[in-house]
Amino acid sequence: MHSHITTTHAIPKSLPAGAVLAEGATVKCQYCAAILGHAYDLKGRAKLQAAHKCTEKRRAKRPAVALPFN
Repeated sequence: MHSHITTTHAIPKSLPAGAVLAEGATVKCQYCAAILGHAYDLKGRAKLQAAHKCTEKRRAKRPAVALPFN
């Protein structure tokens, strides 16, 4: 019986940075497909998307219509 763990699937690797976008990445609204501007990082992308107000976005965030109770 072995007292230590021997696995080959847990090899440590360095992952690429996920917070950097392509230079001058164009940000589009996922609801109305309008171009919101350019963002250089994920924080800027989130800021542009949060500031955008469109009818499609407001409709998507509303609750679904409830069935009448009988």
